Amino acid sequence: MRVLAVDTATPYLVFGTPEAELAVRAERRQGEMLVPVLERFLDRAGVKLAEIEGIAAGQGPGSYTGLRVGLAFAQGLARALGVPFVGVDTLAGAAARVGGRREVAVGVSARNRLVFSALYAGEERRWGPGKLELEAFRALAPCRLLDAPPSGRALARLGARALAAGERGFHAHYL
Repeated sequence: MRVLAVDTATPYLVFGTPEAELAVRAERRQGEMLVPVLERFLDRAGVKLAEIEGIAAGQGPGSYTGLRVGLAFAQGLARALGVPFVGVDTLAGAAARVGGRREVAVGVSARNRLVFSALYAGEERRWGPGKLELEAFRALAPCRLLDAPPSGRALARLGARALAAGERGFHAHYL
């Protein structure tokens, strides 16, 4: 199943399919960048919108506005294409950047030196998600990713698995 993933929960705008991915630092400009970056991504990946069989959107954790922008865009695109839509774990997508079974703490900065985080070994979540103080986050595991973009490929794979299992919809995790 060819799934298109989109994530705007972090300061990055991320797109992915199982074969390709693109992460662009967008800060708070994801909304204005979504369509032109999607067009550039699809063109470079050699994928046509008509080939997309499902949409996966990062459901956080992340900022309220960032999440709403990505989830609304992905849901609208899925409806326009007539394909199923599912939310996927943004932190799991970031943890996939490390690969293997090594433990990795993944987090997104929140206010007041807090980090919304989780602990993974490969794609298996071992702890979280939860809010920790920055120092406690640093103690979770020797390998840490803070504010790293999720892997678009990993998000697409997670979405394909969820859709194949019959999952639909999303549950946004706000900071």
